[in-house]
Amino acid sequence: MSTDTTVRPVSGYHRVIGAAASSAVGDGMRFAALPLLSTAVLHDAFQVSAVTAATTVPWLLFALPAGAYADRFERRLLMVLADLLRAAVLVLTVVLLAADRLTFWPLLTAAFLLGVGEVLFDCASFALLPSVVPKERLESANGRLFAVQTVGRDLLGQVVGGVLFTVGRAVPLLLDAVSFLVSAALLRGVRGPAPEPGTAPPAEKPRLLSDIREGVALVLRDPLLRALTVSAGVINAVYLGQIAVFVILVRDVLELPDSAYGALLAAGAIGGVVGGMVASRLTTAIGRVPALVGNLALMGVAGLAVGASDRVWVVTVAYCLTGFALMVWNVVAVSLRQTIIPDRMLGRATGVYRLFAWGTMPLGALVFGRVSTSAGPRAAFALGGVVTLLTCLPIAYALLRDSRVTDRRKTPEDAHE
Repeated sequence: MSTDTTVRPVSGYHRVIGAAASSAVGDGMRFAALPLLSTAVLHDAFQVSAVTAATTVPWLLFALPAGAYADRFERRLLMVLADLLRAAVLVLTVVLLAADRLTFWPLLTAAFLLGVGEVLFDCASFALLPSVVPKERLESANGRLFAVQTVGRDLLGQVVGGVLFTVGRAVPLLLDAVSFLVSAALLRGVRGPAPEPGTAPPAEKPRLLSDIREGVALVLRDPLLRALTVSAGVINAVYLGQIAVFVILVRDVLELPDSAYGALLAAGAIGGVVGGMVASRLTTAIGRVPALVGNLALMGVAGLAVGASDRVWVVTVAYCLTGFALMVWNVVAVSLRQTIIPDRMLGRATGVYRLFAWGTMPLGALVFGRVSTSAGPRAAFALGGVVTLLTCLPIAYALLRDSRVTDRRKTPEDAHE
């Protein structure tokens, strides 16, 4: 009986983990600092929400072509270029801040360009991972990768970012730029497979539009992929909408200092880390359908709890449960998608998925910003809870009807994951 407790790296898995960890720490600092910076510079709830939304708008504009390019070119190289782009944007943002020229439009532009880099990086990275990890370990590898990202971004990075912002507004942004450079250096050593040539040389490849159309058709004609995509769109719109107003909840409702904002975000990160580490075991124990639907319901209940209380401990526990549920959902859903989608289509399918899943996030941020302005941030959280609970029914129906969603049975190897 095997006693191996590690994910065996194939062609650079540990480098991908290291790059993800480095980038995640910097992202966490920026994630905590950017809303605080927006609040300090702009003094307007809607503009603060607009800056948050701008980081996700590129998913609407560039997800499909980015996914197609991830299938056409070397995925590792696209990830490196995305890291370098984001580092340059952050350095320029710091320069504008130092010159006292960081007003609404420059800040909005910087957030947009950071989102462009994220689109390129994520479309390539989600397509790259199955090629550097054995298929039988994919769910466990996704769980550990998500856990590393959560520790770096949502736990360590956000706590440090909130504290460093009080030291100097530019410090978290500069350290985030450094993290992208470290990530790019690590990724240069990854030896993932080159894009599949198909049956034609590069000069005879189909046009980009044809590639995009093929990816869209794959997702739209498959009932399970379609249901996962729509559900992810709802979940992400609610999540970013709540994140966009969370700083207002902490400051105006809970009446806590700026440094506490990062600490409360860390509560969600703690739940996320636990969720990432136990997602594979949980799926083995109860099956994919209960893991997906149950955690979706848990997210909805947590949102309602925040909307019903202004006590710090209730918000902290609810946010922790949200992080746990969201992480388990992501690990199981992403692993399922990677299993049923052919490798040559992973980039395009990821682009389509992210177009809908992340393209709804700006709408969520703007809608929740308006709800917060008119009725308060607690009302926004309550709205998100109701919408999330309503999403449970259609995704459960699609999962139960699809024969590919088989509940995992515990094997000797699973017992030692």
